[in-house]
Amino acid sequence: MKKIISLLLLLSLMLTMLAACGKEEETKKSNKPTSDSNAPAVEGDIFAERAKIDDELEENDFGGRELRVVLHNESEVFIQEDDRNKGDLIKDAKYERNSRVEQRFNFTINPVYVAGINEVSSWVQKNVLSGADEFDLLVNHVLTTGGMVTKNLFVNWYDVPNVDFSKPWWAASTSNELTYDGKCILAVSDFNYSSVACTYCMVFNKNLAASYDLGNLYDTALSGDWTFETFTNIVKDIWIDSDGTGDKSEGDFFGMVQPTHSRMNQWLWAFDNPIMTKNEEGVPTISIKTDKINNIVSAIYDYCYNMNGVMFQVPNETEMFLEKKCIFMIVPLGDLTSEGFRNFEDEYGVLPLPKWDENQAEYKTQTYGEHTVSAIPKTVKDLEFVGTCVEALSAESYKTVIPTLYEIALKTRYLRDSESKEVLDIVINSRLFDFGYVYDNWQGFGYTLQNMMTSGQSNFESYYSKTYPSARIHYKKIIKAFDKLS
Repeated sequence: MKKIISLLLLLSLMLTMLAACGKEEETKKSNKPTSDSNAPAVEGDIFAERAKIDDELEENDFGGRELRVVLHNESEVFIQEDDRNKGDLIKDAKYERNSRVEQRFNFTINPVYVAGINEVSSWVQKNVLSGADEFDLLVNHVLTTGGMVTKNLFVNWYDVPNVDFSKPWWAASTSNELTYDGKCILAVSDFNYSSVACTYCMVFNKNLAASYDLGNLYDTALSGDWTFETFTNIVKDIWIDSDGTGDKSEGDFFGMVQPTHSRMNQWLWAFDNPIMTKNEEGVPTISIKTDKINNIVSAIYDYCYNMNGVMFQVPNETEMFLEKKCIFMIVPLGDLTSEGFRNFEDEYGVLPLPKWDENQAEYKTQTYGEHTVSAIPKTVKDLEFVGTCVEALSAESYKTVIPTLYEIALKTRYLRDSESKEVLDIVINSRLFDFGYVYDNWQGFGYTLQNMMTSGQSNFESYYSKTYPSARIHYKKIIKAFDKLS
């Protein structure tokens, strides 16, 4: 009997140890952020799928060196330990990403200068032009960084060891639209978290849409029939003069609220009418003046000024949407994780921006100008170190940070129906980074619709003839900056 009891005790102990080992091994294999232990299971497990993709970086020990980063927004890259575990899934995921990559290659991320976009621009130019070696990487506002390119401050990304634009953590536009003559100065990867969070989509109040019997908008979008004409036919007459003034005001109810800022400009890209495309020689060339541009401007003008159901020049469209004063609104994806949307009582859905017409093959969307791009100063003496760090951080962002936004924060926590999740895939995959916008620096055609609609202009030919000479000079300076690179 003693022998039997001893054997049973031994067997129990062995089973306990095996279970513990199994859990430990499972934890080691897991590539999910550990900061949100209550995160629900994700269908298809995007974390596991992305973890399978090898970054193909050789292991290296950088001896505790610092990756010195200049930023206009610290939270884009660097998260303080005090900011952890306070309910912000994205911050937690960024912190875990940084820690994981830092430990893997034995280096630390150090934000050496953080300031407003204008201050960053001045600091970077002064630093690089003086020949000082004080930072390794710039992660900064896209438009101001684009303006710095003419100063010959940065290296060609294709000269940076261990950076592989064919990997899925680099935006496809980096090796397509943003590459010219085998050179790329400003690049976008998933390390630039805001490049995903600033992606535009359209949201609609499902409760109000049902009350107006608008039908299944998801079916329309997923069938490819979500066009501007379809959209405007829905919203053009939805106006209730709630405050009784007889004039449209923020106190009324509308089909659509449309501000004049960047959410106006995005219609160009939604209608697949980029500012610049490459000519037959592969040179980025001003191409905004297409066969359809006059019709686009005319349609947008009519939409803004002649449709009762559209509240134009509204100062706070998000507030109106959350106060249930409209059915539709354009919004960056990241805004859907805000407290206002989390606490929104009504059901809402997500749609892509409408196509121009049924002949447009795919939905397109712009990324709001607040997003960042990455650049490496020519003063860097060890490109292999910087390239390894950026590639590893980009890969880890793709595997953990973006899925945390995409799968947990958006799909699981905030979006409330399966159709929205399917549409979200379309929105993310339709992102584009137009050479003419990235390098606009407020001197090109990037703000065409905003400028025209704000001033009440509907004649594109007149606007183009006035803007083209200076825009052409500006873009030629950008191309010249590329030509100067070896």
